[in-house]
Amino acid sequence: MGQYGSLIWIVVMVAMMYFLILRPQKKQQKERATMMDSLKKGDRVVTIGGIHGIVRGIKEDRITLEIASEVYVHFAKSAIGSILRSETKASKTPEPEVLPDEDMADADYVIDQDQDDDQENR
Repeated sequence: MGQYGSLIWIVVMVAMMYFLILRPQKKQQKERATMMDSLKKGDRVVTIGGIHGIVRGIKEDRITLEIASEVYVHFAKSAIGSILRSETKASKTPEPEVLPDEDMADADYVIDQDQDDDQENR
């Protein structure tokens, strides 16, 4: 029984390693591959370096991002960290309405008062 007991522990350890390490890693690789395949022009993305941009061109292993108005940067496809949302979806979502803040009237008063105090001190 002593020989089989150590063999059982080895099998249990290998099974634990598979379920705790290898299986989740394969799942992440599969999710990343589907994300890369779903990448299209107009998607808002974040690179692994933290640069936000809009996909403007896709080739086999290279992506062109617009990071500012008329500023284009080329990245390796593997440098894309995540897809935020599509630009077409972003244009369809309404902008949140900005409501006037009652405290802003008080802030304007304080600014005006500070300016008056500065003029008096001159």
